[in-house]
Amino acid sequence: MRWYLRWSSALRRLHWERGLRAGIAVLTAMAVCRALGKPMGWAALGGFEAILVDNGGPYRSRLTTMLTVLVGGAMACVIASLSTTPFWLSVLVTAGFCFAVTFGRVLANQLASTSVVILVLYFAGYGGESHTLYGALGNALSYVLGGLWAAGFSLVLWPLDPFRPARLGVSRCYGMLAEFTSQVHATQPDSRDRQAERHRMHELQRQMRLSIESARTAIGATGARITARTQRARSLTVLLETADLLFAGTIRWTELLESSSDPHDQAAIEEALEWMEGAEKTIAVALESRPADGAASFALEGSHSIQHLRKREAAIKTLEAAMVPSDPLIRHLVQEERDILLNIEVAFEAIQALWSGIEPSSRTTSSGAEIRSSLLARQVRPPSGTGWQSMLDAARANWTTRSIMMRHALRMLVVGAADVLLMKMVHVSHGGWLAMTSIIVLQPTSSGTLRRGAQRVGGTIAGGVLAAILAAAIHSQEGIIVVVTITSIFTLATYAIDYGWYAFFLTPTFVLLSLPHLRDWHFAGVRIGNTVLGAAVAVLAMRLLWPEREQVEMTRLLARGAQADAEYVRAMLTFWRTTDSTHHDAARVDADRRLLAPSRRACGLAINDAEEALDRIMLEPQVSLSNQIPKWEPALTFVTYLRRMTRAVTTLAALGCDDEELRGRASLVIRRMERVAELMTASAERRTPSLSAEPGLGDSEAAPAGKDTPAEHQLRRLERQTGVLERTAKTLIEQDY
Repeated sequence: MRWYLRWSSALRRLHWERGLRAGIAVLTAMAVCRALGKPMGWAALGGFEAILVDNGGPYRSRLTTMLTVLVGGAMACVIASLSTTPFWLSVLVTAGFCFAVTFGRVLANQLASTSVVILVLYFAGYGGESHTLYGALGNALSYVLGGLWAAGFSLVLWPLDPFRPARLGVSRCYGMLAEFTSQVHATQPDSRDRQAERHRMHELQRQMRLSIESARTAIGATGARITARTQRARSLTVLLETADLLFAGTIRWTELLESSSDPHDQAAIEEALEWMEGAEKTIAVALESRPADGAASFALEGSHSIQHLRKREAAIKTLEAAMVPSDPLIRHLVQEERDILLNIEVAFEAIQALWSGIEPSSRTTSSGAEIRSSLLARQVRPPSGTGWQSMLDAARANWTTRSIMMRHALRMLVVGAADVLLMKMVHVSHGGWLAMTSIIVLQPTSSGTLRRGAQRVGGTIAGGVLAAILAAAIHSQEGIIVVVTITSIFTLATYAIDYGWYAFFLTPTFVLLSLPHLRDWHFAGVRIGNTVLGAAVAVLAMRLLWPEREQVEMTRLLARGAQADAEYVRAMLTFWRTTDSTHHDAARVDADRRLLAPSRRACGLAINDAEEALDRIMLEPQVSLSNQIPKWEPALTFVTYLRRMTRAVTTLAALGCDDEELRGRASLVIRRMERVAELMTASAERRTPSLSAEPGLGDSEAAPAGKDTPAEHQLRRLERQTGVLERTAKTLIEQDY
């Protein structure tokens, strides 16, 4: 009975929809090729890989990812097929191609998601039978057509949303908050109504904690590629953290209402609670399903922003103007409302990014026009984070051996060249499989490479036995089509669940597609031998070339990102002091290039490395299926807020500020971030931090809000992000991350 329960639980966890989509795409491609009398392999491969890289989310990002793997894979096929002779040229081209495609992962998420697949297709072309221009173009065309069919099928006929459970989990948190907030009302001290209200508050606290942890688990368990760099994962992480902050604000306002006996004060608090309830309900509804306008109403000029942000900002100013100096409760309420308003604004940004797939830019509510005017007056625009300039900045930042991706690209260069040399020296039959295994198994860390190698070899050996049995038993091409369809379904269904099972089902899929002739069961042995040899090459390369430990390196990368953001804030203060006495555009541009650009690139390098490491960890099935799923969610939150802080500093630097009080608060942000970096580094190195006399993480109190200016608003955003990073770092340290 226990065995049955374990198997039924495992089957329920499989991603059946993804598997069925792959099976239908591959079946259709093979059936059409069979009817036309054409080879089935490349068309089926195109359909399979297009489904494999489909990460769900907005149509635009999904389409660009699929087009990247199709165009890149077709180019790889042609280049590899035409570069087999002379031998020295094949070594150089292979090494250069492996380096370029791997390093390209820092340039765009589409390349990060598809680089390994493109390299696999390169070696499929290199080890294939067609090495003429006509044959290479024919294979590439079959691959593209099969992939386009799969892309159309996936995008139009059967959309994918792997983040749906996480999105609905976050939506439930906001719905619960809105329901509670709508029922808050003034009560008499020591009354039954007051006792009932407190009981309801305690019940909300219990349910909210359960809901938040459930949503965190759902985010961590999402079966998607490059989770940390997926806009949906970032946005949902921000929304969940914001829900936690709004939850704390709701409790404070409820207690504030209980402590007040003045009808005027009670009316002001109830009005604020009504506004908060409306905003929370709007967010919950927008998370349940895609808004009809694609979340355009959450943009700066959108209807939801006008209703819940701009109008409330005006109401706060009216309340502040009418405030009696002797009324501390209203003064406290105004400050609280500004904090809640900022949290709602951040949530609206995340909603828009969630459905559009576009990175949110820093903005404000009523100060939006002022910020735009300020930036235009200075003729300084913060980097947009998109386009060729951002790709160039990313390449510059990572063009150093301190970059994890640069070191990994160099390893790929060596491994690719070594595989070609090995195929030539020992005359490996179907050596493309050897190189494919090396490329897939090789990870940026030693533990990841060993783990992936063991899973790949174990799964391939077991799958090879199954492939040999199937090859001996199948007597027709129609039988091959049916079996490959079934194994394709299981391959994609297990991909984000367990890599060993993925390798097990993948082996018969491609062994049967590559059979030289029917019933050649010995062909499976060739696959097994090449897999073992390729895995050995990858492990050897990882041992010899910059070996790195995964978990310790991850913690240090997070600390390095915190330190980089602290240095960026320090560079911003230096930039302000340098440009205080000049209004010349050329001088400001020169100061930006000398002071801000290096720090901005350092932030990008540190955050990219942390995201790369976290993506790798979150794809491991041992993490995704264990009880430790929430352990990785704080790391995802930390990385997300590091990037958001970098953008906030970029905008604040462009705005400028001559207020010494604000500059002092920015200096405090530096010290807080440096403390975060030091404590996390000490945790990784198992030593006592040198800043032990400083306050603990999360103990710093936010500075009181100053004048309502664009710079003040942006600095409050920066302080809020620092607080989130402090709390998250504390969680990571307590979990002994």
